[in-house]
Amino acid sequence: MKAVVEILIRGYGNRWKVAEPSDAGASHLQRCVVALKIDGDGKSGYHLVMSPEGCFTADTWHETIEDAKDTALEIFGIPLDGWTE
Repeated sequence: MKAVVEILIRGYGNRWKVAEPSDAGASHLQRCVVALKIDGDGKSGYHLVMSPEGCFTADTWHETIEDAKDTALEIFGIPLDGWTE
């Protein structure tokens, strides 16, 4: 499953995070396209893989696809029906 979002991040390269309201005016803020992917299976769990352009990839582990999608909704605003196969 895949999705793409453009968001504001703080940092660059190997040090980045999704910007929060408290980051307003901070240095190293940039708009960035982030490719999201959910990989895995019901036996080993699922990874929400986050790949911002120009930055290192990060991931989170989840027991279910639904948990991974809920995290993507919370962090990136990706609606539950915003994923493609």
